[in-house]
Amino acid sequence: MGTPRTIRIEAPSLARMATGLRVTAEVDGTPVWFESPDLDLEASPESFASLFLVPALAHGATLVSVAALDETWLANSRRLTETFAQWWRYPLLPPQSLTGSARPATEAGTARERGLFFSGGVDSFHSLLCCGESVQRLLFVHGFDIPLTDLPRAEAAMATSRAVAAELGIAAGFVSTNLREHPLLRALPWERTNGGALASVGHLLAQTFEEILVSSSISTTTNEPWGSHSEVDRWFSSSRVRFRTVAEAHRRMTKIQEVAQQTLPRPHLRVCWQNRTATGNCSKCDKCVITRLVLAEAGVLDDFITFEGSATLARDLDAIRSDRRIQTLDEMSQSTRLAPEIRRATRRLYERSVHTNSLPVRMRRALVRKWLEWTRPKPA
Repeated sequence: MGTPRTIRIEAPSLARMATGLRVTAEVDGTPVWFESPDLDLEASPESFASLFLVPALAHGATLVSVAALDETWLANSRRLTETFAQWWRYPLLPPQSLTGSARPATEAGTARERGLFFSGGVDSFHSLLCCGESVQRLLFVHGFDIPLTDLPRAEAAMATSRAVAAELGIAAGFVSTNLREHPLLRALPWERTNGGALASVGHLLAQTFEEILVSSSISTTTNEPWGSHSEVDRWFSSSRVRFRTVAEAHRRMTKIQEVAQQTLPRPHLRVCWQNRTATGNCSKCDKCVITRLVLAEAGVLDDFITFEGSATLARDLDAIRSDRRIQTLDEMSQSTRLAPEIRRATRRLYERSVHTNSLPVRMRRALVRKWLEWTRPKPA
């Protein structure tokens, strides 16, 4: 076999812009930047190494940092590499540093904070309000779910973070980044790269945060491979900043039910990733509709003003072709707390979803995808 390709991370630099502090590094020939108007950033090589670990492995390449990497981060990255090899059959190619490793840092002076990545969605509201965690700052990142060019939605999400933080007497901080525009990130599903992306922001903020909480995306009851996962989040840590997953044992339906009992999220809850409206939820996509369904079963949907109410819910359930949350649909379709027409629509969606997710149908879809790949004209 030949020598694996390398993906090179140049030494990051810190600059003061008119809009705040900006950290930039060139990775595989393309610059990636992070900027904040209100937080102290530092030029952390672990930030870019965390971000590009999965893309490098996916391309069968060794990730090489020009700047020295923290000893603790390097040791942890071997655990990450082993896990990703088990999940996705990536090669065992641990990251390297051209200038060796940096010894673990010792912090002195002002005590640092515990933060929480906060999108205004079910997972982050649940971590904030229902898990008994004490945090001093909410952290919103523009450039993850909301594209950099989508300023109205970003401004609405930041306004939510400020309002929620003010209500709780804590602070909010903001970071923007172009990371999803990088060719190596664009080539992979966000579901595989999101954990490294979260860690990349956290490492830039080691002056402010000692620990950053990551709301679980995947429950340990299903335990499917995911970029941000209780089995990997903590291994993105360094000697200076730790990452910890919150509420990994909770199903999403349970989280919605617990958030439903809180009043603070009712003017703010935002779950939509479809970006169909200027500021918030479309109320029509599967994620919006299933959230509305669970809120309706809890008797509070019409109190959550960021969604359409219960009057259109049965119609919107019928408009969904299928959904992978089959257990939730089964449970909801049997709940006497729902209006009969909503219950019937939920049962119809459940039956469609069981069929769509059955083994024969999934195998047929896989064969069609393979056939299309084989018959697609090859580039000249």
